Amino acid sequence: MAHHPRIDSLVKLGKEAEATWLQIGALRPSLFTPQQSERARGAASPALSFSADPTVHTAGQTAESVSEYDRAIAAYESALRHNAYSVVALSQIAAIYRSREEFKKAAEYFGRVVSIAPESGDVWGALGHCFLMIDDLKKAYSSYQQALYYMPNPHEPKLWYGIGILYDRYGSLEHAEEAFSSVIRMEPNFEKANEIFFRLGIIYKQQRKSAQSLECFRYILNNPPRPLTEIDIWFQIGHVYEQQKDFIAAKESYERVLQENPAHAKVLQQLGGLYHRSQAPFYDPEASVQILTKSLESDPNDPFSWYLLGRAYMTTNNFGKAYEAYQQAVYRDGKNPAFWCSIGVLYYNINQYHDALDAYSRAIRIHPYLAEVWYNLGALYEACNDQMTDAIDAYQRTLQLDPSNSVVAQRLNEIRDHQTSGVPLSPPPPP
Repeated sequence: MAHHPRIDSLVKLGKEAEATWLQIGALRPSLFTPQQSERARGAASPALSFSADPTVHTAGQTAESVSEYDRAIAAYESALRHNAYSVVALSQIAAIYRSREEFKKAAEYFGRVVSIAPESGDVWGALGHCFLMIDDLKKAYSSYQQALYYMPNPHEPKLWYGIGILYDRYGSLEHAEEAFSSVIRMEPNFEKANEIFFRLGIIYKQQRKSAQSLECFRYILNNPPRPLTEIDIWFQIGHVYEQQKDFIAAKESYERVLQENPAHAKVLQQLGGLYHRSQAPFYDPEASVQILTKSLESDPNDPFSWYLLGRAYMTTNNFGKAYEAYQQAVYRDGKNPAFWCSIGVLYYNINQYHDALDAYSRAIRIHPYLAEVWYNLGALYEACNDQMTDAIDAYQRTLQLDPSNSVVAQRLNEIRDHQTSGVPLSPPPPP
């Protein structure tokens, strides 16, 4: 009996892929227990698995051929009532649910198939895809392991595409990059090649590999993967240029987007932040305020835009407006340590040292490994009743987190010279 086309077209990878999987950091798959294997061998015997009423199977396939999927499922379910271990019926039902993007139901039926025939590598691959689509990453990982173990050919692009997405979701960028790159090497004209180039561009951007990232984004600029558009790619290109500190090219890229969509909140956010970069040749805090305000008109619920607006107001010494903006930021995201650190700087600048200490303490409770917060705390202790012992502790903690910070190292030497030889001590550094 013929299988459903979607099942027949599933990727086929094999036992030799175990070594390939190990090379990219995965563990050997844990196989079935002897009891499970024995049950599977018995259940998968031809007499048991494929002996359901052929008339019922034919009815199901006929219904599928005219896209009457509910009737097809009903026919296959009828076959399962005759033989609960029919791999054909289970596979057909799973394939229908998968084609309808009902991945949870598809996973249930694919799971029943591999419980009967655990050596079905192609079905393990389909099961991994379904788990990936419902964000059950642990089960997707396990299913892909089994697929790689059982399939006879490890060089199948569709499976490695799924594995790449899985690693990307896990945040394992190097393994994701290797999986996606292997797809392009195996099949340069892969149907989702442009999506892969976009994903690679994002990965390279996160890895600070700017040249490779730009190459990927430029390659798909005129043909981006749906639902992305050309302006989405220009936004990414601008962000990479900003990472490279090529501020003029970044500005031009963002402005290309705004020509098409003047109210694009994220691009306005990036451009507003760019105008606040002191290294940029067009540095202009007042312009930053205007652009960020426009961004918030498009999306008033973005905490990071409020935070950037607060920083811009701080630069223009408009502390009241800065305080209001920071309050809006922490109201929307109270667990961001950078927000609380900046509030601490604001309080420090208006000599509210107790409030500054409270803000820095909040930041440290959220994330105790930010060197900037410890540095600011050291400066605060120096300014607050000459608490040198606490200041030294904070500066030393800063150096533990950021050993290359020459400013803090110099300040510690100045304090020690002052304590040992009475050398006059300059005012504490600003936060």
